[in-house]
Amino acid sequence: MTDYGVVPTGFSRKPLTTTLAEVEAALITEFGPGVIQTAQSPLGQINAIFAEAITKAWELSEDIYQSLDPDQAEGIRLDILGRVRRIARGVGQSDDSFRRTITNEGQARIDLQDISRAIAALGGVTYSHVWVNDTGALDENLMPPGSLCIAVTGGDDDEIAAAIRQYVVPGVTMYGSTAIESLVDGYCRTFRVLRPIDVPVELVVKVRTFRDGMGCPPPSATAIKAALLQGLYLLNGDDVTFYRIRSIIENAFSNVEVIAINGSRDGIDQSDNADVVIGFIERASLAPADVLITPVA
Repeated sequence: MTDYGVVPTGFSRKPLTTTLAEVEAALITEFGPGVIQTAQSPLGQINAIFAEAITKAWELSEDIYQSLDPDQAEGIRLDILGRVRRIARGVGQSDDSFRRTITNEGQARIDLQDISRAIAALGGVTYSHVWVNDTGALDENLMPPGSLCIAVTGGDDDEIAAAIRQYVVPGVTMYGSTAIESLVDGYCRTFRVLRPIDVPVELVVKVRTFRDGMGCPPPSATAIKAALLQGLYLLNGDDVTFYRIRSIIENAFSNVEVIAINGSRDGIDQSDNADVVIGFIERASLAPADVLITPVA
């Protein structure tokens, strides 16, 4: 790995002294150890000119790199970064102030995409989704008016709380089943998150298969099940429905027709094509062993 240029910690510019030493070493390799290249010699002065030109190129590269970072950019380049976010500099606004506007430093806000990305990026999180009730009434999920719900499976409570407090201002109602205590600036603050209850669902799918228009044979039951499990992504509160199952399978295969589904949860079978109802505080899971594809004539 190189010590200069773009490195994991940022941009490392090669110093002038290092560049000059490399030029002198190259000339020794080319002409031998007796070559005279002291600072006062003609060759030494030529070395200095070349080293300075190379160093200016490094400085330009560093300047370009920093111009893409709002924490380092200045002046017009900072204005350009602001336009990427559709933010204009206020009249007389300094670089430091405008930089904080661009990066939202010190500003808590509710931005569903930002919160969702922050939670999903935490170690150990296997599922997350952000819900908001922006109406003035209780919604179908029983969330209070103007409330926010962060559903998350896995992850560390402290890390989740730390991520939430970057985006959610005090006073916002958070709906959830689990309280997380977090110390913020010496004060205890409680966040509520929804830890969905895992509901294993057993599913039997009856299908009719046939050769397609090109005469190709239909897929195997194993292939149909694999396509279903890969395409079935359920949020908390999502029912397992005939429409959803049929859409996934028939979109994947033109020569497969879904005739019926029969699902069950908690050991209770449903009638053919009836929805497997999942509550908002629950999330359905379908293990490969619990899904059966049955071809019918």
